Amino acid sequence: MDEQTRYRVTGSLFLLAVAIIVFPMMFDGEGLRAVEIEPLDVPKTTPDVSRREDVAPSTDLVARVEELAAEVDDQGFQTDATGTRFGEPVLSETDASTRVWAVQVASFGEEDNALKLRDQLRTDGYEAFISTVKQDGHVLNRVAVGPFLDETEADHLRDTLSDSLSLDARIVAFSN
Repeated sequence: MDEQTRYRVTGSLFLLAVAIIVFPMMFDGEGLRAVEIEPLDVPKTTPDVSRREDVAPSTDLVARVEELAAEVDDQGFQTDATGTRFGEPVLSETDASTRVWAVQVASFGEEDNALKLRDQLRTDGYEAFISTVKQDGHVLNRVAVGPFLDETEADHLRDTLSDSLSLDARIVAFSN
């Protein structure tokens, strides 16, 4: 008998033996034995539940959100005189009360141009940022460097940036 036939006969005998042993176990009619589980003990009393007012104190959050919504238009710009996008630094004209300064390098109508200049300034080692403002219905993206606590430092940087970038940089007041 050749080897392949011998493997087939051996495999067939093995399967026949398994069938003779397993089939009677599967079809003996008893099925699976039922397992009895003890019933759960459910308490008859209700748990103590605190009122919402006792857990969380009342706040004026809703009133503050409504007040804030009145100060911002549908595009996120403040409706006050600054017109700056909410959450961005406010750049304004300097006066005698100015304590923090920034150097406004340029302003662009296109955000991509502002991002390119900001990234170039950051690559050059300056702390550059963008402040977006809405003036007369137009959105301007102002690129600035700062803030500075010393006005002479801001003056020096304005002169340096104006010369190196061939732009007319100016000093502005910085606030959040």
